[in-house]
Amino acid sequence: MVRPRGEGGYSVVEAAVIFPLLLFLLMTIFQVALWWHARHVAQAAAQEGSRAARAYHASAAAGQERAEDYLHALGSRLLPGAQVTVARTATTVTVHVHGTVVGILPGLRLAVDETSSGPVERYVPPPAGLARSGVPPGRTRSGGGGR
Repeated sequence: MVRPRGEGGYSVVEAAVIFPLLLFLLMTIFQVALWWHARHVAQAAAQEGSRAARAYHASAAAGQERAEDYLHALGSRLLPGAQVTVARTATTVTVHVHGTVVGILPGLRLAVDETSSGPVERYVPPPAGLARSGVPPGRTRSGGGGR
């Protein structure tokens, strides 16, 4: 195959331009995948902390410890220095996990913020006047009268 005059060496120049662009695109795909995975790890840690803090007679410290242990086991290198915040009231628990994903691309810092909340497990006595079965006197479980 004969090349026209003056076109020698273009394939090397094209490869020199396209290769860095393809490498950047591939690294961007990996960075987004790491960020996506980090979101799932942070959400799972928040849910674990929420489950522990919601338990009957549990504390916010128990939820904090469970979430931090979960992050240490699964995401210590993925989310270095992640912070866990637990807020527990008499009726609800909220666990918030914040961290920055490890970076592949220089200068790109992707943050992860995930929250899980739920009701606190607690004993609530039945209202006065309810029978032990939870059905008011004079009513049957089918909803009809007691006749």
